[in-house]
Amino acid sequence: MPKTKEEEKRDKTALIILPIILGGAAAFLLTRKAAADPNKAILYGHVSDVQTEAGINNASVHCAGLTAKTNADGNYSIINIPPGTYGVTFTHPSYYPLEV
Repeated sequence: MPKTKEEEKRDKTALIILPIILGGAAAFLLTRKAAADPNKAILYGHVSDVQTEAGINNASVHCAGLTAKTNADGNYSIINIPPGTYGVTFTHPSYYPLEV
């Protein structure tokens, strides 16, 4: 069955890749419209150490009043971000915090 225009609009993905240096750690953030709710967004990505390239476990990622922790591989996601312009803050006890 063909998709409706609303379904096609929801399925379109807008990606933004931001390389970030986090006091010795790098993160790549990807954002896209959430398929479940066209009025919300998802922020997801990976936080890793610049020198070793290993994922950083248990880093905190803060955006729009929401917080996520990275998993053992350094991956994270924050869902249900309302429309708007936000800063993103990365923190971990072993690294300097970064706000972008």
